[in-house]
Amino acid sequence: MSRLPRVLACLSLAAAHAHADWVSYGESESGTYYFDPATVRSEGSGRKVWRLFELKEAKEGVKSGKALLEIDCKAASYRYLRTLYYSGTMGQGKVVGGAREQSTEPIGPGSMVALLSQKVCPESK
Repeated sequence: MSRLPRVLACLSLAAAHAHADWVSYGESESGTYYFDPATVRSEGSGRKVWRLFELKEAKEGVKSGKALLEIDCKAASYRYLRTLYYSGTMGQGKVVGGAREQSTEPIGPGSMVALLSQKVCPESK
């Protein structure tokens, strides 16, 4: 019975962001990165925001993914709170994996998270 709440949570999470207004903020060798400005939430010096990535080529059945990130603008650090991987483009298709909360990491200069922090952290603009 404990699997049912997790499955329902994943389904509601996926549905909640299916029609998001994703805005591109950068490209890397592997793909394109987007964020949904409507999801940015402020908590002190921190920001929570949904990010989506789309790979140029599928890797191990994953074509795209959505992640809820917590960015500490003052400390220049971040962590993933939730990640879902999809078989289709733009966070669509079958959920093929995911990850839970991860440890806090420093934001690397020139990284995709650094570009995202410039969009969501007022002092970075």
